[in-house]
Amino acid sequence: MLKSFKGRITVLVGVLFILVSMWFLGRSLLSGIQEAGGLGNLLDFNVPLFLAASAVMAIHLTLAGYTWTMVTGTAGGDLGFRKGFSIHFLSQVGKYVPGKVWAAMGKYTLSRNSHLTTAQTGQGLVLETVFILLGCIITTLPLIPLTARDAGLGVGPGLALAGGLAILLLVTVHPVVFQRLVRLIAKVMKTGSTLRVYSFSEMLRLLPVYIAVFIFLGVAYWLMCLSFGLDMPFFPGAFIYPAAMGIGYLAIFAPGGLGARELTTVWLVHLVVPNCEPGLAELTAIVARLWITMGEAIAFGVSFPLYGVTPSSLKKLLTAKELPDGDVIQGDEG
Repeated sequence: MLKSFKGRITVLVGVLFILVSMWFLGRSLLSGIQEAGGLGNLLDFNVPLFLAASAVMAIHLTLAGYTWTMVTGTAGGDLGFRKGFSIHFLSQVGKYVPGKVWAAMGKYTLSRNSHLTTAQTGQGLVLETVFILLGCIITTLPLIPLTARDAGLGVGPGLALAGGLAILLLVTVHPVVFQRLVRLIAKVMKTGSTLRVYSFSEMLRLLPVYIAVFIFLGVAYWLMCLSFGLDMPFFPGAFIYPAAMGIGYLAIFAPGGLGARELTTVWLVHLVVPNCEPGLAELTAIVARLWITMGEAIAFGVSFPLYGVTPSSLKKLLTAKELPDGDVIQGDEG
């Protein structure tokens, strides 16, 4: 009863936050359009630049899909690119459900159905969370001087805070600490599966891939801003969207970071481009959400044949009961 009440409160807070965020963004955008004398005067759209941005975004999405193969491979699994990519994007729809756990549950179920053990999948989920945060922190360090100054902190304390968080996350993936962490999770999940032991250097080989995921994301957003006529410097403009993505990831009350990501983007754009035309930052933030969501939707559609399921059989997989290690539910292979 208490859990149900907390869940409803979380959903209510998330919905209210999204509505307020969208109202604020919409009002700012409309005000900017009116001030510019119309949307056509606000925009200076460049098609080749937008196509270049879309190509870079495709690289980001491909790398993002590959990360699940990497983290589960470190845990001893063997998915291959096709399965890892499809599992990542078939479960992504869950991030838009309040609670922040549905995407992880989707990955867990689909990975177990793909011959991974409970321990391998659990280790993969923990590794994924840690390296998403670590990659995000590292790629947003160039923004620390601006954000620290705007928040009333010195540059030194801001860098120290970010560096401290990065070190803490690195300690978390040290084999000694990480094995204890995953054993604790294994107890909660009530599994006696054997955990794979690996070296610290093996863990750190994941980091460059996650950094590349965020860098390609940031460069894609920077190119998109240029295509919409927002004259933003590459440094530190290319690090704006990774920071916004990280804030949205941490906003547990906002499904898919909706609202939190956009507000952060607008704030950071105004820090990097103080003379930004009214409404342009809001426009690029909203377009970026629609643009990325469209890319994820395409990847989602492609993932059905890659994984070998139909929409109806996917629903059966995701609602199936817990599997013993080694068992597989048969989908509509094709």
